[in-house]
Amino acid sequence: MQATQAASMPDNQDAATPQQPESGPLRLPHIMAITSGKGGVGKSSITVNLGITLARFGHRVCVLDADTGLANVNILLGIHPVLGLEDVLSGEHPIEDIMLEGPQGIKVIPGAKRIGECVNLDPKQQQRLVGELARIEPDFDYLLLDTAAGVSDNTLDFISAAHQMLLVITPEPTSLTDAFSLLRLMLRRHPVSCEVVVNMVGDIHEARSVFQRFSGAVEKYLKLKVNFLGFIQRDESLRTAVILQHPVALFPEHDPSSRSFQRLATALENTVSTPEPGQAFSQFWFRRFRTHSTDGESTPARGHPPGDTPAKPPVTAAERLDALRTELLGILGQEGHSEQVAAWLAGVHAAYWDRTGEPALDMTQMLERMLLAPDRHEQPLSQLREKLPCAAPKLAGPVTDTAGNPQARDEDRQTPPPDERPDFGIRHRPAEEALPVTRAVPRAHGYDQERFGPQQDLAERIKRLGEGGGSVLELIRRL
Repeated sequence: MQATQAASMPDNQDAATPQQPESGPLRLPHIMAITSGKGGVGKSSITVNLGITLARFGHRVCVLDADTGLANVNILLGIHPVLGLEDVLSGEHPIEDIMLEGPQGIKVIPGAKRIGECVNLDPKQQQRLVGELARIEPDFDYLLLDTAAGVSDNTLDFISAAHQMLLVITPEPTSLTDAFSLLRLMLRRHPVSCEVVVNMVGDIHEARSVFQRFSGAVEKYLKLKVNFLGFIQRDESLRTAVILQHPVALFPEHDPSSRSFQRLATALENTVSTPEPGQAFSQFWFRRFRTHSTDGESTPARGHPPGDTPAKPPVTAAERLDALRTELLGILGQEGHSEQVAAWLAGVHAAYWDRTGEPALDMTQMLERMLLAPDRHEQPLSQLREKLPCAAPKLAGPVTDTAGNPQARDEDRQTPPPDERPDFGIRHRPAEEALPVTRAVPRAHGYDQERFGPQQDLAERIKRLGEGGGSVLELIRRL
């Protein structure tokens, strides 16, 4: 549905302020940010298929591709944008001109990169953007934000602008831990209502098991209750649909691949059946513009005295490390940078060792991984073999007394501190179980001659016992 042009505004009114119609309160779409802690979990595919299914249910849906680095929504739908958001910001085109028509009448705002850079726009561009967003919002029932994976500021901003957060996880340990980190950082910035979708599982039982591990850790460590919205089964049809650029939500209603998203859309409808009044998407960016001046200094928002402006919490070390990790993984994903990343990691690890006196890496686990592919790691394994003989007494095994009884080392008697990070039920093998070591220290053997007599006499008795058909057990009992 095409939006009508905004009415002219009085001179004494800010052009960027979202307008209210004279007939009553503005009807706002339900805004949902679909996100994930790591990439490759099917987030964009879920966004597209969920949007199409909601449209098949009769809802007016707009999908905003908010991944500022890798815009995939238009690719999944097989549609190609001609204009971009910069054409709207320049004033040359209204936002309807850049919106693409998708299946079942859904609208797509492609590659909204400049929205993520909103605070760097000049005031005129800010006013233009907020006014255009405010004008089209009443045309939709759902606004789905397909965010970038990870914990970047852009991703956290889009989640903050939404009424709900739909968090996509898979059974992979990295998916669970990265999703946990995303939630932790999000809660430090803004309260969030989180719905969880478990993707790439075999059935409902596996999905609930994965969700329970994740939700249990979140509730224990973050004091947040997350909700199970649904699951998507592992399905080759989904892979084929991506290649063919034909979403499975367009399959017949009785098709199993399509029914997964029908259940998901129905569950989503139930969560917003009685929606509470919430902010408009344009209002979020309006407040962002008003609290940042063009020179980067913070200014109070309209209607708030300077003393009431909430101070932005300082960035913690954990947040900086999470952001650095995300940026480093992005660089590593680019071709031709692996050697530079390896050199950087080696330098950081050397500095850590110098500062703490301990390695930051699990050396046993590293050696185990190299042993899984010895041909590939022939050179470092060969160097280790040359170095290890000098440390053989320390690596030989448990210390024993003269009788061969094992004695615990001092370091073995120490109780390691408990790991405060959630493990999501993942079993971590002990180092001695992960890498068996051949014991090189011979055990001492002794013979109690006072009890058993000379060894030669005992050997003769055993020999005669065997010739007479006697039992060795009886001899042992007599001894």
